[in-house]
Amino acid sequence: MKNEGTIFGSILNDMSDGLLVIGFDGSIRLHNPAAAAILGLPENALDMSIADLVQQAGENDALFADLQKAVEQKKKTVKTVPYFRDDDMYYLRITADILCSEGEQIGIVAQITDITEATMLFIANKRLANQVTNLMNSFVEVMVTAIEEKSSYNANHTKSMVRYAKRYLAWLEQKGTLSQFTSENTAPLLMSIWLHDIGKLLVPPEVMDKPTRLGSAEKDIRHRIETARLMLQIKALKYPESSAEFQLQSERLEKAEALIFTANTAGFLEDDVREQLREAAKIQCFAADGSTVSLLDENELEAITVQRGTLTADERKIIEAHVSWTGTLLSKVEFRGDYKPVPKWAVGHHELLDGSGYPDHLTEGSIPWETRLLTIIDVYDALTAEDRPYKPPLPPEKAFAILTDMAEHGKIDKQILESFLVSEAWKRETTNN
Repeated sequence: MKNEGTIFGSILNDMSDGLLVIGFDGSIRLHNPAAAAILGLPENALDMSIADLVQQAGENDALFADLQKAVEQKKKTVKTVPYFRDDDMYYLRITADILCSEGEQIGIVAQITDITEATMLFIANKRLANQVTNLMNSFVEVMVTAIEEKSSYNANHTKSMVRYAKRYLAWLEQKGTLSQFTSENTAPLLMSIWLHDIGKLLVPPEVMDKPTRLGSAEKDIRHRIETARLMLQIKALKYPESSAEFQLQSERLEKAEALIFTANTAGFLEDDVREQLREAAKIQCFAADGSTVSLLDENELEAITVQRGTLTADERKIIEAHVSWTGTLLSKVEFRGDYKPVPKWAVGHHELLDGSGYPDHLTEGSIPWETRLLTIIDVYDALTAEDRPYKPPLPPEKAFAILTDMAEHGKIDKQILESFLVSEAWKRETTNN
């Protein structure tokens, strides 16, 4: 190498990075000792062309081919490439740029930096990050499995939501619009869906899966009625002169029983039926000890007169508390990077744009796109689910009619709803027999 006695030559000799100058004719014009050491250049490299090095490079031909391409295209190139030497693999960063002399482009100058240590550290960190992500996914699987064991319909609900979301996000990506709404890394959003109902682990099963208005109280009421019926029969035998009166009481009790247990499983109760139930609750029943009690106590009356669904006001508050419990549970986990908003997205799935949702009564400006999507999918599956113990499923057209009405009243995002409908991501999988 020339100019070894000059300051320039000293700098080149002492550089830890390799330096390689290639003329536009492909000839090797200059290289420093670091370049020779890193690339394993032959002693006669200055008598060779870059094409010669490509032919002699063997498994490293890609590196020299990239340099040759930079020469041919006369353009800047920055690449990280693997480099094999003595049965070991290294990582080199090649930065090739145009070399000028007195305003004229004369060739390519390439800086070669050994970044093996930094690259291996990056790979190790990436591997560790993947392990942490896999650990988080395993944690989620454990939690969902726990919910499934406690409430099978709720686990199906979560799995269905994830399936709808995957299809919808894939549809947006296919249209090229995904990045307009959310990150191209959709794993955190899917994670928030998996976790959105984790708070239901703390909901008592008798509330979570309550299939009827009376729930566990049904057994007590049936026993009370049966006891009262037997006591009336005994009294009719003991006091034959009053048997007609006891018979009327028995018939009234029978009608009340039919009314109560029909209402127990009805989807909706009209006001006149609820009033009849209140009157029936006042019927006095003989207990085994001869005392009398009302057919229904206050708690049973409240339960049987629920107009829609199966939950009383207090039970509904317990169910609604699951979102706060979700927040509490997820606060124990440190979500970082792309996963940082997962708790916020998950906890907000019952918030509505007009502020009428819960738990924080957020309004439109505080509800991100991801949560709005989660809310729509959550409501859709709740309406169409086939395994809810307390109601029959709605067909998709009726479910979307309800969702559209919610959107018209400013409760959910109309644009997302319309897009979700068009995507057909909501269609259930069918199997061919």
